[in-house]
Amino acid sequence: MGFSRDVGRRLDRALGENLIGLYLHGSATMGAFQYLRSDFDMLAVVERPLTKDEQRVVAELLMDPEMPCPGSGLELSIVTDASLDVESHSPPFELHLCTVPEARTFVDGHGHPGDPDLLIHYAVAREKGRAIIGPPPEEMFPLIPRSWVLEAMADELGWALANATPGYAVLNAVRALRYAYTGDFVSKQEGAYWFFRQRKNMMPVRLALKQHLGRAATGPTPEAAERFVGWALDEINRVRMDLDEDE
Repeated sequence: MGFSRDVGRRLDRALGENLIGLYLHGSATMGAFQYLRSDFDMLAVVERPLTKDEQRVVAELLMDPEMPCPGSGLELSIVTDASLDVESHSPPFELHLCTVPEARTFVDGHGHPGDPDLLIHYAVAREKGRAIIGPPPEEMFPLIPRSWVLEAMADELGWALANATPGYAVLNAVRALRYAYTGDFVSKQEGAYWFFRQRKNMMPVRLALKQHLGRAATGPTPEAAERFVGWALDEINRVRMDLDEDE
């Protein structure tokens, strides 16, 4: 929690009364955080859009290379309270920053088409998040339709196959499957352990989990990951279509 409070203090210096909420989500709130390996995922909510000066100060304070982080780096999106009244599958944002060294980035959300990943972040923060500043997450974040979340998860899996490691894609697929089947948000590890109990095609998941936990140098092959994720996508889309028909 020390790092979370440090982020809160820095955001308060940058934004003052404009800052109305700061929330921790992701692996750090699911009992699966790995020091030096996991991203530190956070969402901040502001009352009004950020000015250029506010964006600049946030970047200076939070992208400081000397700022200690217990994980691989900070990943933070700042959104307005009004934007939480979600009207599209790609909600707007004020800024997004990432301090993970190999993915270090700062994105100005003004004029940006939006970020579909925010749908999943909102849903996870509402169910599993922790308030550092502001009201409880269930009072701040909207209830996202389950079919919308599944669509965003399916899109993310397509991205993972093209851009991430095979093991990352496989573990994201099993936690997406867990959500599709049960409506529960879980970590990659918990998703893998749940999948083992289903007695399905376990080998790609087992290899991916061992790599994720640092117990093996390599995970599943790209070919095995593609087959597994393809099957998972078929299952996720089947559940999503059933939900659409029910609605």
